[in-house]
Amino acid sequence: MAWNVINLLGVDLAAFDTTTPIFALGTMCAARNTTTGYIGEFVYMKGVASTAVGSWVLLSYDDGTTSLLADGDIGPVGVAMSANILATTYGWYQVRGKGSGILAASVGDNAGLYATAVIGTAGATASGKSEIIGARAAAASGAGGATEVELNYPVCGLSAGA
Repeated sequence: MAWNVINLLGVDLAAFDTTTPIFALGTMCAARNTTTGYIGEFVYMKGVASTAVGSWVLLSYDDGTTSLLADGDIGPVGVAMSANILATTYGWYQVRGKGSGILAASVGDNAGLYATAVIGTAGATASGKSEIIGARAAAASGAGGATEVELNYPVCGLSAGA
């Protein structure tokens, strides 16, 4: 999905910056999807190695860093807009609106999401410890992979009984 940023100049959500951040860490922007017209919100943070487009990450607003989401994590969550393949890169992470996130297995439409044992992915099974509150599948998916998701400032918390 391509996005046009509507409230900040010089932003390419699909690009990542190397070595030096271009924006202050934690900068937020809004953008409109050029295909669907959906509005989304994004935050600029330091990347983490092995991030793919659509990876789920834990956001640390204290120091502007990210880590690939893992079962048992607690805190704010976003979806990577670029492949920040090194820990020395910076990029944008979607935190609100309809976007695309990597799911570990097939899910049904409107399914609630959880962190999975496969870091950087989400899934619809509650076998894990971390529920992603404020995120759900926006379409049914087959065998996993990138799937439409709806985000409303998602936060990981421990599931009941965990």
